[in-house]
Amino acid sequence: MSGTKTFCPECELRALQAQIDAASIAAAVDKMAFVAGVTTMPEEYARRLALCKSCPSLRSDILCAECGSYIAFRARIQNAVCPYPGQNKWSKT
Repeated sequence: MSGTKTFCPECELRALQAQIDAASIAAAVDKMAFVAGVTTMPEEYARRLALCKSCPSLRSDILCAECGSYIAFRARIQNAVCPYPGQNKWSKT
């Protein structure tokens, strides 16, 4: 097997995850088109992100420890709810 590489899915996934940071996620979210009824308005998106940024479940500035999602993508979806246990921090009530 000299000279051949063995494919390792776990190693490939780790390499991809190492490339993901707040800037790359923000760039991807910025490219998402607004779709009425599907994506949030910019003001609501900013409000949700601000709540996430102050949450104790935020990990690495980009991940929600409660659901495992990238907060920027979850906050962009209109019908998404905050997964924080026992409360929806995004609720306006």
